[in-house]
Amino acid sequence: MQDLRSFSQEELQTKIELKPFKIKEIFKFIHQKLGTNLDDLTTIKLAEREMLQEKFFISTLTPAKSQKDDKTEKVTFKLEDGSIIEAVFMDNDHDRKTVCISSQVGCPIGCEFCATGKLGFTRNLTVAEILSQVYYFAKEHKISNIVFMGMGEPFLNYENVLKAGKILNNALGLNIAARKLVYSTVGITAGIKKFALEKEQFRFSWSLAAPFDEARTNLIPFPGLKPIKETINVIKDYQNKTKRRVTIEYVLLQGINDSQQDLEELAKIARSIDSHINLIAYNQSPGSKLTSGDVEKAFQTLKKFKLVVTVRRSYGQKISAACGQLAG
Repeated sequence: MQDLRSFSQEELQTKIELKPFKIKEIFKFIHQKLGTNLDDLTTIKLAEREMLQEKFFISTLTPAKSQKDDKTEKVTFKLEDGSIIEAVFMDNDHDRKTVCISSQVGCPIGCEFCATGKLGFTRNLTVAEILSQVYYFAKEHKISNIVFMGMGEPFLNYENVLKAGKILNNALGLNIAARKLVYSTVGITAGIKKFALEKEQFRFSWSLAAPFDEARTNLIPFPGLKPIKETINVIKDYQNKTKRRVTIEYVLLQGINDSQQDLEELAKIARSIDSHINLIAYNQSPGSKLTSGDVEKAFQTLKKFKLVVTVRRSYGQKISAACGQLAG
């Protein structure tokens, strides 16, 4: 049995011997109407539904726990193999409703400022598992934005996260604008190079952590991490191809990456590429001795360099749903 939720529209056409207009109806049923029971697919004949049921199914995710505060809902999902992931819905305002989704069970990167990194890495999520996080919330809300900023490093599960993004962007699916799908990476250069070749106008943000290689390596102890200079060159090549701005995500850590020297070097990096700096206050997680730097002070310092700088508005701290707190 194969999971229909994992297939693109083009793949459905190669796997199911039905006319193109019926393939469109199947795709819409799965990804726009969010159907899961093939008996409800009444836009095709009964015999065709029975044929599908012999070979295919449509998966769902089981919510193990849901926590809410004023603007945020965090859902913990239990996967078929017993693994746990989390996704977060944020009601930013009347027109902007964002889902922060996970791309892996755990994470192989091990960032010191992220609770997920303490879990270690189990496996990549499938396309269906990635989409199902969005569809859980889409049953009640009109989703406008998707951020791949949950558990895991998206560019280490590149094929699945990009395929999921293309399905979410499909006009026969949720039809979420490509520019409203953002992938966050610590700087996986192989992924950035591939991303530069995608025709969709998806966006990515660079979680920099620190502007000097030694401090950055201490915070992001991933063996495959390339030096900052090399990463900048890859981003420049990406921007030459795409003409798209990159967001630099910068989690402020007191006494680690918030000195005047750090901020001046961060400004140099930001000026070397077409970028926007998004300052993020560190959100405390159990067992961590890290504390947040002064975000307002850093903001005022960076503004003096005439950079585009914003401070990320944090959601969900009360339910451990804020940036860096997802740990299942």
